[in-house]
Amino acid sequence: MLKWIFLLLIFSSCANVKQIDRGRLSSKIMQLDPKPEEQAFLEEINSYREGAAGGSSSVGGGCGCN
Repeated sequence: MLKWIFLLLIFSSCANVKQIDRGRLSSKIMQLDPKPEEQAFLEEINSYREGAAGGSSSVGGGCGCN
């Protein structure tokens, strides 16, 4: 029963967006991270302060085989 309710919610959330409304939906305030440059700057400052880099979004190991 719960599975059907979940599927109903997923498929009912799809909607067609009119061309005139797409500009408003693509504005900076509607993004998941409206200021990506600021977040990158803060991560760089944090890596200098902590003395280590990585572990947040990059992948690869320390073996040099990225």
